[in-house]
Amino acid sequence: MKAPDGTPIVATLETIPGSAGIVFDEDGSWNYDGNGTELDWDGQQTVLRAGQTVFVDENGKEWLESQLIPEKARPRKNIKPWHHDRALRRIEIVNTVEALMERTTGKPLLVKDCQYLTRAITLLLDRSEP
Repeated sequence: MKAPDGTPIVATLETIPGSAGIVFDEDGSWNYDGNGTELDWDGQQTVLRAGQTVFVDENGKEWLESQLIPEKARPRKNIKPWHHDRALRRIEIVNTVEALMERTTGKPLLVKDCQYLTRAITLLLDRSEP
C-alpha cells in the first residue's frame, strides 16, 4: 500500500507516554529539571483517527487507512485531507466525545443513546465545515 499521492508508507503514527522531572520554585511555579523524559515503552499505542489507523509516508505526511491505495494503483492529484470528509469527521467527534464521557463518568456512554449529544455532534459538524 502507498499514500494516495504515490509516496511510500513507512510507519504507523504512535504515541508513547512519558514523564519529565520537574522542580518547583519558591513562588510555586515550576520548570523541567533538565534530566529529560522517561518513556513508558509498554504504554505505546498506535494512533487512531475516525476509527482508523494513521499511517506516515516517507515525507512525514499522515494518512488514514482508508486513504491508502494499492502499490500498482496510479497516484491521485488534489487529495483533500481526511477531515474534509464529513463522515470521517463525525466518527472522530463521536469517538472523542464518547471517550471523554467515559473518562469523566467512569461509565461507557454512547452518543447515539443521548439525544442531546447527538444534537451537539450535528452542531459541531455544521459549524466545522472546512
